[in-house]
Amino acid sequence: MMFGSGNFDAPMLVHDSSHVPGTTVMADRREQIRYTYVETPNGGRVDIVTTDPQALAAVHTFLTYQIAEHKTGDVTAVSER
Repeated sequence: MMFGSGNFDAPMLVHDSSHVPGTTVMADRREQIRYTYVETPNGGRVDIVTTDPQALAAVHTFLTYQIAEHKTGDVTAVSER
């Protein structure tokens, strides 16, 4: 809900940074981004959907940063699902 309203304070607290990459554009274009929680057999996921090219680039930047910071080992190459 915080992200949907353009509030990205939570990552700032976790990362001790006033600028997590991608969040400024995501906040500015919050009306063009949709966040949907989806139940899965192993828990859940959040689908982040937009048709806005700048918002999409910002989401990819944000997620790539999260993967690196949290050392999740997830693939950072963008592909269609």
